[in-house]
Order: sequence, then structure tokens, then C-alpha cells
Amino acid sequence: MPRKQTTNHYDRWHEQAKAAAQTENPLKVPYDIALKEAGQVAAFFSKYWQPAGALPGLRRVKARLPESTGEEIVSLVYAVQEAQTKLLLLIDPVVVDHGERARFVLDEIESALEFLLDDGVDEPADAQLAAVQEFHADIGQRSSSLHQALSDYATLAESLKDRLVEVDEDFDVALIAEAKELARALAAAPAARPATESEVKAATRIRNGLLRLLQEKIALVRKAAARVFQRNPEVLREVTSSYERRRRAAARRAKATRDAAKPETAPAKGPAESPLLG
Repeated sequence: MPRKQTTNHYDRWHEQAKAAAQTENPLKVPYDIALKEAGQVAAFFSKYWQPAGALPGLRRVKARLPESTGEEIVSLVYAVQEAQTKLLLLIDPVVVDHGERARFVLDEIESALEFLLDDGVDEPADAQLAAVQEFHADIGQRSSSLHQALSDYATLAESLKDRLVEVDEDFDVALIAEAKELARALAAAPAARPATESEVKAATRIRNGLLRLLQEKIALVRKAAARVFQRNPEVLREVTSSYERRRRAAARRAKATRDAAKPETAPAKGPAESPLLG
């Protein structure tokens, strides 16, 4: 995900975000995942704008996809980051201090657990991970949500610590302890100064408006990529949402676990033979 810069991208997009009048959060994935994937889409745009050998380039649909789109996505990411900080300072300032690190630790632990348990062997830990992922699939930016997710993932990782290191020698087991410490810090943080309802609504509308603009740019790139690279699925996969793929896989695992736990039902009987026959 791109890092914040000093250029005032927030001011660049502020009026458009305000005009969007977006009251609801348009994201279908967690905030940090959305920004990370936005950065990946911008990189994809830059990588595949020009054709290379037999591989076509996105520029062939420049009538629909302006060459400035990649830079605009990056700029919007910076603008969203600033808008999110402004909002969190009003409603949950502890997340400004700990949120970025907390989300990094969460992602590292979840990724390590997925790698460990994606071994084709069905065991109780598979069901535990699926349950945790399903419960936290829509984790928000609030400290309470991050606190619970950190605690749950750390507990599962602690029980599998030796195996995590066995399959990945570079896995940092200190992340487990850090997750627990971050969870405690988030839980113990003092309540924020109450902000006025109008302040929160105004900041939320701008943040959501910027997210809407960002999502529109991302959708434009993905739609163009689907057209240009329809015969290059390995390229097209680079611009699709890896989070959505992981969530669908987790949902399938959870369903398979639930189905396996259901008692077998007796086969349905056919219609009874009429006593008038025979």
C-alpha cells in the first residue's frame, strides 16, 4: 500500500468527494485491504499500460481508460488515508496510534496460519481458522474490532506456534506476543473526546466520497483488464481481489466443515406402492 506523502492529495479530491454525497461506506472489503489492493491495481496499470511482445496493453482501450488513471488511483489512496485519519481522530484516536501496526500484525499471522493449514489434511485447526476468518470477515477500523481480531488470531497462532516455525523458518513468533500486547493496548485506551454529530457526519461523508471515487477508478481498470486480457488469465488474476478469493475459500472451508459435522440422513423413500396394484 502506498505510504502517505506531503503533497496535498486530500485537497485535490475534496470537492469531488463532497459532491459525491456518499453517506454509506462503499467498501465490500476491509479498509486496509481496499487500500492495499488499490496500490496493486495502480502498479498493474503501470506494468501493463504498454503492449509487450505478444501481450496486449491497456492503452488499446485508452478511449475508456485514460492514461492518468494509475496516477489518480495513487493520489486517491493518499487522500483516503488523510480523510480516514481525520475521521479517526474524531471518533477513535487510539487507532491512529496503533491501527496500522495492528493490521500489519493481523495480516502476517493470518497469512502464516493459512499457509500452515493449507496442506490438504483436515484437522480441528482448519475449522478454527475458518470460524475466525468468517467471524472477522468484515472487520472494521474501530479499536474494538481490531482488539478482538488480534486476540482471536493470536490465540490460534499460539496453539500452533511450533508448527508455524516448522513450515516457515522465517515466521516471527514474536508477532504472536505483539498481537496480544496490541490487543491489550487497544482495549485499555481511554475513551475519545466526544465529537459533535455534525463533525463526524461531515468527515464520514468526505471519507466515503473519496472511497467511492477510488472504487470507481479501480472498477474501471478491472473492467478494461477483463476486456484486454480475456485470453491471458494469468495476467488478469493479478488485478482481481486476492482478499475476495481468500474469503470465498474460507467460506467454502467453513461450509465443508459444517456439512461434515451434520448427521447423515437416511435416503428418501420412494412413493409407497398402491395396494390396488399387483
